[in-house]
Amino acid sequence: MNALAGRVAVVTGAGRGIGAATARALADAGLSVVLAARTRDQIERQTAELVAMGRQAKAVVCDVTSEASVQALAREGAELGPVAVLVNNAGAAGSMPLVRTSLEEWNRLMAVNATGAFLCTRAFLPGMLERQWGRVVNVASTAGLRGGKYLAAYSAAKHALVGLTRSAAAEVDGTGVTVNAVCPGFVDTEMTAETVARIVAKTGRTREEALAAALASEGQARLITAEEVAAAVVSLSTAAVTHPPNGEALVLDGRDPMSSRFAIINPEELGAPRGWNNGMLAQAAGRALFIAGQTARDGSGQVSAADFGAQFDRALGNVLAVLRQAGGEPGDIGRFTIYVTDMAQYRANLKPLGEVYRRRMGTHYPAIALVEVKSLVDERAVVEIEATAILA
Repeated sequence: MNALAGRVAVVTGAGRGIGAATARALADAGLSVVLAARTRDQIERQTAELVAMGRQAKAVVCDVTSEASVQALAREGAELGPVAVLVNNAGAAGSMPLVRTSLEEWNRLMAVNATGAFLCTRAFLPGMLERQWGRVVNVASTAGLRGGKYLAAYSAAKHALVGLTRSAAAEVDGTGVTVNAVCPGFVDTEMTAETVARIVAKTGRTREEALAAALASEGQARLITAEEVAAAVVSLSTAAVTHPPNGEALVLDGRDPMSSRFAIINPEELGAPRGWNNGMLAQAAGRALFIAGQTARDGSGQVSAADFGAQFDRALGNVLAVLRQAGGEPGDIGRFTIYVTDMAQYRANLKPLGEVYRRRMGTHYPAIALVEVKSLVDERAVVEIEATAILA
């Protein structure tokens, strides 16, 4: 996360719903955020709210289906700094029988949902590759993984987006850049409200009956919140430097915070996560655990202005709390990345830091990378520790 401090995230379709929630979550994670959409008043309102909270944000009017408009977005976004995160969230929905789907409607849904992500990714990817770090997250849909009645055009467009995700991920594999997708079902947004209204108009059902029918078609017990989708996007956007997920399509269906391939790890003693999750555990063979950078914050989210050794002790303890919650132990950690704001201060404290390390880690010494940074997300923090573990 600290590697992203001062960098920029671009979120398309950021005027409302998932896009607005994602922009807020990324800003909370310490990034400057460019909010892009076609509707100026919506993104300017969202931007003003972020600025009022002390965040750095900028509104840029953009039609993602226009190559020229996307190129302008890339230029204006870069004015805030290097773009490290791109969230392709702009999208449109439609529902009608295949035989009544016009070519115009087909092209509209393809353009917004698939071509827009292609144009944006093509515009921002070169800079990420040049800097050897970047995160592209595409907001797709469960309709992009399976078909659905009266959803031929929409489902085809989201399938195209998932295909773009997996192909782009294959191209950038090993470069420090990742491309992933989140695939939510029905989300509590205006788009879902419009879908429910169409069902009501066509069937004469009540709104509650129409919503229940829509959820049943996806096997959902409830609507997903925009904040849940935003949390998944931010987890992928701030994933660990070593072995981050790439080419994944994470299903969000209300059953779990993320798909069964991943589990979110948020120990109660660390308090509520602020814009990102503390850990993400891959459930497949090998079970890789990506532990987000931990400072010396306590359960209330505060970092006390303690000495370097005390902050190191608490930060390492927080890393191990996430590890224990996932069922691991210190010996499972394969790599630490330690970020410090003052290298001289770090070297001056090597002896007490060594004592802290041995007390918490014993004789296990994984690979360690030491990085000096200008600042950390937590203003009082002088050290932050990120880790990757492989659990049996």
